[in-house]
Amino acid sequence: MRRNLPAFLLLLAIAGSAPANAKPKKPSLPEAFETAHTVFVETRDGVDITDINLDRDQRNAILDVQDGIQDWGRYTLSRSRRDADLILVIYKGRLLRDQSNSQIPSQTPSQTPSQTPSQTPGTLRLPTSHAPIQDPADASQSGNNTSSPDGLTQEKDELRVYTIQSDGKLKGPIWRSEEERGLNGPNVLLLQRLKAEVEKSYPSPPAKQQINP
Repeated sequence: MRRNLPAFLLLLAIAGSAPANAKPKKPSLPEAFETAHTVFVETRDGVDITDINLDRDQRNAILDVQDGIQDWGRYTLSRSRRDADLILVIYKGRLLRDQSNSQIPSQTPSQTPSQTPSQTPGTLRLPTSHAPIQDPADASQSGNNTSSPDGLTQEKDELRVYTIQSDGKLKGPIWRSEEERGLNGPNVLLLQRLKAEVEKSYPSPPAKQQINP
């Protein structure tokens, strides 16, 4: 037993040091979320809260996201897009009316081809001041809408996060998520989802307690 004692102690030492030498788990989010200090919020069209022609729903979504950022406290809002470390791009889903089952009235003998009522099946957007710009990344998202029996389709809200390059162009997205009514205040589900992932990857240091004299 005494002969095996040194070997036994060596094994214990190796086993005890193994956790200390283990590599820390790699964060799931890019380092930009840890080093960033300021954020700027705009729509997918590149419009921010200062545009007086901004659609009301998009404006409310920006305001709710900005309020959520301030409540979070990890980042501060930047007044300038160029000076921001992160760009939060929002899209507030619209309510669409599906007319894909519409039929073109048949031509009567008294009608000439030029007199045939013109009606093209498709999707009719409800009146709005801005139409969203769809990029190639959104093409695969066209089926992610919720239909109702009355023929209305609710698009999903979306939140993307980009970094900004020196030439002012966006790089990314480095994070994205979507959810029906995910930008509705006051909770703003998509922002809460981002917050949870950021805090998991890069936990904020505990707040210093003030000691009263």
